[in-house]
Amino acid sequence: MKRKAACPVLKVGCSLFLVLIFTALLAATANAQSAQKVAIIDSQKAFDRSVQGQKIIALLQDKENEIKASLKQRQEEINSLKDKFASQKLTLNEEALRQLQLEIDKKEAEKKKYEQDSSVEFDQFKAKLIKKMRDEMLAIVDELVKERGYDLVFDLSSSGLIYFQAALDITDEVIKKYDEASSRKQSPESF
Repeated sequence: MKRKAACPVLKVGCSLFLVLIFTALLAATANAQSAQKVAIIDSQKAFDRSVQGQKIIALLQDKENEIKASLKQRQEEINSLKDKFASQKLTLNEEALRQLQLEIDKKEAEKKKYEQDSSVEFDQFKAKLIKKMRDEMLAIVDELVKERGYDLVFDLSSSGLIYFQAALDITDEVIKKYDEASSRKQSPESF
């Protein structure tokens, strides 16, 4: 009989104990969540405003201008051949006209291939430069995470954050540290 009486008390005691443990765990979880250190970085801003990022932008612009100049020169050669074809259409024989048209077609195909190849090459070069810079910036962010004990770092450029306190933004500090580190390293031209 005593055993039957102890069981309901034991059940109530166990239930009460489990409720207390669950409540304590909830409180600990809530405290842990509120104590998380968060930082924000705007990687696009860091890229645009850092010295190395500006060098990369200038280097890419120079490469793009070089490609455009070459394409313009090739188009001028094609236009010159087309003008020649049009002006001499009545004076040249059939074979000479056919040869001139073949030369025009060849130049157009070469221009198209150059345009495609240089576009692929440019995109690969750009991706390589950006990846290298991104990896170097992530190393700076990792240093700050370890120094300050951040639990979360959001990238404003890709996170979809709508609002944050300005004090959480570490972008300017990352730019400063990155510029200092990259001034001791090589320039982007060495790729």
